[in-house]
Amino acid sequence: MIIKTFALPLLFVSLAASNVANAQDTSVLAGALHNNLARESSFAAEVGFAQRLNDYSSLSAEYYNEGHPSRHHRDGFTSQLWLHTALPEQGLSMGVAAGPYYYFDTTTGLGASSDYRNLHGWGTLLSASAKWHFEKRSYMEVRFNHANTHGAGDSNSILVGLGYELQNVPDRERRKTERAGDRLLMVLGGQAIVNSFESERARAYGLEYRDTLTQNVEWSATALNEGRIGLVQRRGVAAQLWLLRPLTDRTVLELGGGGYLMRDQINRDSVTEPSKTHLVPIVTLGARYRVSPLWRAQLSFSRVVTDYHRDSDILLVGVGRLF
Repeated sequence: MIIKTFALPLLFVSLAASNVANAQDTSVLAGALHNNLARESSFAAEVGFAQRLNDYSSLSAEYYNEGHPSRHHRDGFTSQLWLHTALPEQGLSMGVAAGPYYYFDTTTGLGASSDYRNLHGWGTLLSASAKWHFEKRSYMEVRFNHANTHGAGDSNSILVGLGYELQNVPDRERRKTERAGDRLLMVLGGQAIVNSFESERARAYGLEYRDTLTQNVEWSATALNEGRIGLVQRRGVAAQLWLLRPLTDRTVLELGGGGYLMRDQINRDSVTEPSKTHLVPIVTLGARYRVSPLWRAQLSFSRVVTDYHRDSDILLVGVGRLF
């Protein structure tokens, strides 16, 4: 499960950290979705990164959220190969794409919302896109997606959004934000959200140590507490490898993956339901901002992936200091 979970996020990180000459861009889209199995409509959203291979093809990696139809709350990661017309400095371009889609689906086994399951699986995402390119490297996009999940509930969506071509930040500016040998200690706080139909929430907090190996690579060790929801409390230590891509001269995009050794405490007073220790995958999307030469601010979204129907999302903001 760990290999499947990290195959697409690690490709995303590799693309995001690449520093090749071909242009790169990032986009944010939102719109409407119809799930064919649930026969319901909902919202959809997508955040992506693309690396141009040549004038007529690109490789992208994206996070795709299929909204909240009844009994199917699904999202996931995809990597697609795009074939498109030449991209003008200003004007219209069109393209089609296909690629694997690794999804996380909060669904139900018995038909009741209280009986939820966290299912993981592979599908295929097919896309068609039309972009209108403005001056100064920005564009507007309309995209159609078809998610084929091999019987788990196909969906169609239409999304509209904006994109921006990234500039290569000069090394002298990048070294002000991340530099080999930098060590960072950060205090984090936010919310943990259970991947159920009720999306129960609890206060979460952590303490993170970061070590910068190169301008593009970091590793971290984080003590996490996901708070208490009912009789359940979870805490542990996560170790992740990060690859970085500068967005501006002060901001870097981050995506990390690793393992989370944590203890699920069901009920501290129960003898029949003792605490259990699990090693599970964790994937994190984030952005970090250089406030001053020594201080950093961070925003992150982590997905904890379990094999016992206790997936969770952890949203954290943090502040840290180099030392």
